[in-house]
Amino acid sequence: MARLTKRKVEEAIRTSRGVISAAARALGVNRVSLYRAVRRYGLEEVVREAREELLDLVEDRLIQAALEGKPWAVMFVLKTLGKARGYTTRQEVGLAPEGGVAIRIYEEPALPGPQPRD
Repeated sequence: MARLTKRKVEEAIRTSRGVISAAARALGVNRVSLYRAVRRYGLEEVVREAREELLDLVEDRLIQAALEGKPWAVMFVLKTLGKARGYTTRQEVGLAPEGGVAIRIYEEPALPGPQPRD
């Protein structure tokens, strides 16, 4: 196994955008060995930073898809960011009359007006 230098570990983490399994695979080691190297070299902040950059990129894609009217993206944004405005899925759990547990899921109504198509 090749020696894991700080530079190699940091480069693999940045290239994999903080996905440890991908960085470990690129370095030819297992995840446990890579986590140990991250701790040994004090690279925890590099991992957090790389993951934040990945989230930023994915959020940009989500926003673009929502602005293009992709139904899945619109609904995801409304169900997560629009909760305060009532865009949620309500779930009720209770006892069923015949015994056992009854679960009811209430989906919010579809958005008014014509729905965009993919």
